[in-house]
Amino acid sequence: MGRVLQVRVSAWTYSEDEVRQAWPALWKLIWGEGGDAVPVKGVLELVEAVFDAVRLGLVSKEQGQALRHRAEQAEVLRLKFQDALAARQPGAADAISYELEDCLDALEDIAGKF
Repeated sequence: MGRVLQVRVSAWTYSEDEVRQAWPALWKLIWGEGGDAVPVKGVLELVEAVFDAVRLGLVSKEQGQALRHRAEQAEVLRLKFQDALAARQPGAADAISYELEDCLDALEDIAGKF
């Protein structure tokens, strides 16, 4: 980094519609038809929202029990992803992004059963 110029590595979801299409059961479970209070509904926001919903009991007990392990795993990956970005390690962040999406796929399979 320069003396004045900051270098940042960042990631964001390009299309919320792709998130809705990739994980429709999770989207519906977490945000339903509304979710207007959430300004950005991207991949990282979905992971955090699923984790919070399970942790805070915002889903049924049965759903929470079924989702808990993967939701916790996804949250750990989300935090590692953010740490990799903060450390300016795009290669590590990229590798974690695949693990994170795989974890969301597993959560989607679980959520689709309800």
